[in-house]
Amino acid sequence: MPMIFFVCPDGQQIKIASCYEKCRMGMRCATLPALISIGRQRPWTGTPSTTQLIKGTREAFLEITNEYAASPDSFAFAFIGTKAHARLERNEALNHLMEERLEEDGISGMFDLYGEEDGVRTLFDYKVSGSFKVAKAIGLKEIEEEVPGEIFRSGPRKGKPRTVKRIVQGEPDLGDWALQINHYRLLLESKGFPVDRMVLQAIVRDGGTYLAKKRGLLRNLYLIDVPRLDDGIVTTYFTGKRDALLSALDTGTTPPLCSEEERWQDRKCAEYCHVAEFCDHGQAIRASQAIKEVA
Repeated sequence: MPMIFFVCPDGQQIKIASCYEKCRMGMRCATLPALISIGRQRPWTGTPSTTQLIKGTREAFLEITNEYAASPDSFAFAFIGTKAHARLERNEALNHLMEERLEEDGISGMFDLYGEEDGVRTLFDYKVSGSFKVAKAIGLKEIEEEVPGEIFRSGPRKGKPRTVKRIVQGEPDLGDWALQINHYRLLLESKGFPVDRMVLQAIVRDGGTYLAKKRGLLRNLYLIDVPRLDDGIVTTYFTGKRDALLSALDTGTTPPLCSEEERWQDRKCAEYCHVAEFCDHGQAIRASQAIKEVA
């Protein structure tokens, strides 16, 4: 049971099909083609996808088993990414494979682009993401260093060695992006398409802002090489998540709480999870957030 309601700007819900027919507020919050694109979803077929399994198992389970509502506004950046994908499709060379859905071991996945240039067979994945995650994927991090011979002359740190913050190159951390694109690689290789290189094309959603520059991102678009993970690690992760999701669906048992990483240390529960209302932890997080806002 997928998303069947939109949440209007006034907080009221409307069935998506009814929204397409007529705006209940008299003036649409987005164009009809944009709303149709946002409301279009891949129906549950019984075969989990790579993107479903990257999520917490509880989140994926609740999205499949509940009729839920979401604001079109919450899909704004995903819609930008989809639109960018469509433009890239029209402009890519004809000898590239684009957005083909493959299946292996009861898991499906749709990669963005695969092709050969200068003899290198490359798998590309497109992302539109915030500067925090892009900086982390590149390996940029902020450190604090002491300034020799200088001290703070005022404030709570008065008399202590003066420090400055600067951005340095550290170890890249792609997190679930690395797992996702490596799974697409396994799907391609299982069909006879060798992959020599994997590249993530990341568009910085807040590129050009003070915050992005503070994190060391001076450009709006980056190509990031993705490390080749051990096949066994990737397979074990996805088959384990597949089995956990299918078992929960077969028994009707809500899976354990998503991990801290999957919950983005509860930021996802507070603001971005579309099924938080069906999760006891999500309800608690949002209730505590509401109390803080009132206080």
